[in-house]
Amino acid sequence: MKIAILNSNLAPGGKSAHLADVIAGEFQSLGHETDIDHAGDLSLPACDGYLCYKDEKTINLTDRLSEADAIVLVSPVYNYDLNAAAKNLIELTGNSWKGKAIGLVCQAAGEKSYLAPLGFINSLAVDYRCLVSPRFVYVARSNFTEEGVLADDSPVRKRIHFLAQEVPVLAEAAKKIESFEKP
Repeated sequence: MKIAILNSNLAPGGKSAHLADVIAGEFQSLGHETDIDHAGDLSLPACDGYLCYKDEKTINLTDRLSEADAIVLVSPVYNYDLNAAAKNLIELTGNSWKGKAIGLVCQAAGEKSYLAPLGFINSLAVDYRCLVSPRFVYVARSNFTEEGVLADDSPVRKRIHFLAQEVPVLAEAAKKIESFEKP
């Protein structure tokens, strides 16, 4: 199965990039193909509702996401919500998310933004009919070592492993549901 991993953090490296790499490793250890994109490396335009869809980078990313069986979004949480780049990714490539299984991994400074992804989940479920895992992974600053990585025995790694097992199951279910909708 092909899993697209999107890191919506615009800054290079850091905790979100580490999380994307850990997630990719989990999927790969289960025999899945992964493709990681970091929003900061993509130089995508801001969604203007028109010209952005003619941009070659937008078209390229949309095509690649369309080919994926599932998408995992890694996003920092700012001001109790996913970052603006995550929303821009959906606005630019939303049609390629239709009917797909989605996993979310959110990284925040503290524990109090745990419910931040709910609005995003609602949008994906309602607007794009995605099967979004309700067991998103929330990672606080306290879950990282001083070096900015997850410890091997971290409970977060267990949750990421579970997500890597669950998303392919949801992707198979999404394919079955899609077949119901075809005449």
